[in-house]
Amino acid sequence: MFDGLLTVRYLTSKNCFCTLSVNNFKHLQNNVLELHYNDNATAHVSVAPSSAPFDDQSIGINSLFAKTLGVDENSLVAVREIVQAPTIQSVTVTTLDDDDYSVLESLAENVQSTLLEQIRVLNEGQKFIVWIGKTIHVTVSVCSIKPISPGKIDNLTEVVIKPPEKEFKPIQNEPVEDKQTQNTCTKKVPFDFLAEYMNKTETLILRVVPFKDLAQKIGKLCFPFNVFVSRSVIPQIEGDTTTNLNIFMLKLLSSESEKSVHVRLIIFEDFLQDFKLNKICSENIFVSDVLQEYLSCDIGCRVMLEPYQGPTPDVKDLEIYTKKNCSIDIVQTFQQYLADSCREQEFVLNSDVVIDVTNKLRCFIRCQPCKFRFCVVNPDFVRNCKLVVVNEILPEREVLEQNEFTMSKYTTAVANYQDIIDKCLFLFAYNTKVFSKMYNVLITGKSGTGKTTLLKTITNIINSFPYFIFTKKINCKAIKGKTVESLHKLFSTTFFDLIHHQPSVLILDDIHILCENVNEGDGLAQQAVYFNRVSEMLEGLFNQFCEHNAVGILATTESTSKLNKHIYATRGNHLFKNVYNIDQLQRNDRLKLFDFFFTNNELENVDLRKYVEKTESFVMQDMVDLANKTLFESYQEDPDQTVLKITADHIETALKTVTETTLAGVNLHPPGEKTLDDIGGLADAKKILLETMLWPAKYPDLFTKAPLRLPSGLLLYGPPGTGKTLLAGAAAKHCGLRLISIKGPELLSKYIGASEQAVRDVFQRAQSAKPCILFFDEFDSLAPRRGHDNTGVTDRVVNQLLTQLDGIESLSGVFVLAATSRPDLLDPALLRPGRLDIHIRCSLPDEISRLEILEALSKPLKFSDDANLVLLAQATEGFSGADLQAVLYSAQLESVKGLLEDEANTQEFQTEIHQVQLMEALKNTRPSLTRAERMKYEQIYRNFEGGGSKDFTPGSRATLA
Repeated sequence: MFDGLLTVRYLTSKNCFCTLSVNNFKHLQNNVLELHYNDNATAHVSVAPSSAPFDDQSIGINSLFAKTLGVDENSLVAVREIVQAPTIQSVTVTTLDDDDYSVLESLAENVQSTLLEQIRVLNEGQKFIVWIGKTIHVTVSVCSIKPISPGKIDNLTEVVIKPPEKEFKPIQNEPVEDKQTQNTCTKKVPFDFLAEYMNKTETLILRVVPFKDLAQKIGKLCFPFNVFVSRSVIPQIEGDTTTNLNIFMLKLLSSESEKSVHVRLIIFEDFLQDFKLNKICSENIFVSDVLQEYLSCDIGCRVMLEPYQGPTPDVKDLEIYTKKNCSIDIVQTFQQYLADSCREQEFVLNSDVVIDVTNKLRCFIRCQPCKFRFCVVNPDFVRNCKLVVVNEILPEREVLEQNEFTMSKYTTAVANYQDIIDKCLFLFAYNTKVFSKMYNVLITGKSGTGKTTLLKTITNIINSFPYFIFTKKINCKAIKGKTVESLHKLFSTTFFDLIHHQPSVLILDDIHILCENVNEGDGLAQQAVYFNRVSEMLEGLFNQFCEHNAVGILATTESTSKLNKHIYATRGNHLFKNVYNIDQLQRNDRLKLFDFFFTNNELENVDLRKYVEKTESFVMQDMVDLANKTLFESYQEDPDQTVLKITADHIETALKTVTETTLAGVNLHPPGEKTLDDIGGLADAKKILLETMLWPAKYPDLFTKAPLRLPSGLLLYGPPGTGKTLLAGAAAKHCGLRLISIKGPELLSKYIGASEQAVRDVFQRAQSAKPCILFFDEFDSLAPRRGHDNTGVTDRVVNQLLTQLDGIESLSGVFVLAATSRPDLLDPALLRPGRLDIHIRCSLPDEISRLEILEALSKPLKFSDDANLVLLAQATEGFSGADLQAVLYSAQLESVKGLLEDEANTQEFQTEIHQVQLMEALKNTRPSLTRAERMKYEQIYRNFEGGGSKDFTPGSRATLA
């Protein structure tokens, strides 16, 4: 449904259609708009497509038609689409004068077709223009519409033209001279008895809001039985209500309880100037918490306000009911309370309503004679009234548990929490004021990012001044698994309550638990049917109750992809048009949180910036857990300290015990024990990996100031066995990064969309685990050239990979590392700049590199004095790193065999590898790649790097497909 604020542009077209831009026009469903302008003016118009370019912030209207409606050019109008406009069966119209009627009557035969060409939507009382020819036009007013207004006319609509009504002019008689007769009354007629009827105020239905937030502005008028309204609610009351006593009876609307109270009505404008009472509803009545407790009414509850027409009760005595064994003088305390309260104003006191006189005296009174339910307290009443104390057990006041969720105190200072709060307030407050309806808002964020706390913060704001929006919260986790019928009953009852208290907002925490998006192809057909039924039921209720009421929905979910298509579809109309995602905490955010957590504590030589780097992937809940555990470590060390002293050891200990929320369910692979220093050879590859991964983590301040995006995609290519997979684990260990390893084929699925979803999930896991390395092994099997797959699965996977790598979603802190032995089989688009743009070749080792590899692999082994690794390195030309490791394994096995043959040394079991065993192992081990295969790979890599002939084929037997 389309709505918004648009600027009026005058058009010269001779019709009453309004014009929107092409972009706005395509969002319309019914081409019927409701315009709000000049505070209270409303008009209904139909929309026609524009033949000329039109901007999205404007609406075009014919100048004559606009002036007839009272709409000025360049003025702002609030626009709302009317989705359902019924067809008009009969419409009666009239003109403003006889001349226009004569012109219009001449068109009687063609008036229907003329109207259809110039206007489609009519509303009772609305005026419009009918053009006749090029120069003649008449102004027409709609008298009546059947069956309902507004509506749309069509070819079957009956149009009745009614002549204009003659203006009645009273006959002016000549003045007659007054002459006194015998029947003249010489006494003044007592008109006082009419005053009661002249000033009579009808029963008002008002909406309850508390005035506790306005206590400072109300000041001395802040009394339990005073109520406050705006002058616009009761314009009949004259005089200053702060000095005049206006007594009304207040009771709940449509309640089984017959409780009622008598209150004093005060108009805000009599003591507050230029004060905006509220931003939502003008028909509010501000009451005290005493009345709210007595009547059991909360924000938004409807009450009836009726004027009290009886005499002032002649109360002689007051019975004071309070608890037994009160330690103070009750009569003196209560009398002093009455005297102080009525010193500047009269006030009303009701029977059987519990009030807090002081912190130590809680009581209620009963008027005597008991037929009176209230009394008016003034200085004369205090002097003459007799007070009697009656001991009775009083009900304790219900103290609402005020959970101080500390997170609400600083959520507005970090990430984009304040931005989300401001947008929610604008959508709920502004649209309710203008359209009497609300938008639906969806807040997304990973687990632990503070969605529930953000809901609490928004709820507290909109419940209080100046919004006073009623809220009802449903925790979806608590009702998970209930039947569709039970959920329908629960939500129907909730919506009836929301409509009764509107404007109101329904709070749904974790809505994806009830409306999950389940793929039937995953073998969960029964669950899919259940969630589809629940989602379809909720969609119907949301549309039914929210469309024509000031009821909005504020919901949270981890991701829109988890929501059922009935709740959030990728295309078409959405229940939630406003989706806001909670951003990840940045370095400055985490530093602010540390400062907030440890404000009242003493830091001893603690560099918080160091721990800002160590909490890279922490969400809000993780930061809170870390702070609490740090404070506990300090308290545990010295429970007697008045101010907790925080040391680096406390934070380090807490860091080890904190389990990151975002890593729940993320399958991290252990990088192993080897670092880059433990790998022989591959000097250039290790240097590039260090520069790309270690430097940004080691010097974050320097790299964050870099104006261009840093490269984060690397491709390792080389023959099998050259250490590509080993490099990934060693780089993660050396740079202190987490490792997520993916084997190419494990992401592929036969179900349409499942493979792409698997790719998105992998990158989402990487974002949760950052800083990390996302390693794709056998990358050529996952992302081959597009167009070579009959099923199209890998083509869609490549498209999804391109989307993820292009930076549409930030990859900050995630290094994508792919390994393959056939880079020529990869789709070229993946290798372009900004994606996997750093290509690292892992070649077969030369003699020096082979010696380094042998020395690195032989560190845990024990060699005899005659062992010579240099000779072994010279004799292993064409061997890969994996082949050299196989040689050493074979030599170790030969050594163990020799030891087992010597029964005398079996007890010591200390093996030494001799040169003979090394050479024997070399004789029994062949390189994994033949010479032809090595030449083939060499040619492939030269072609990939941009040199050599692509037609080179070294023999017919080497296919390597």
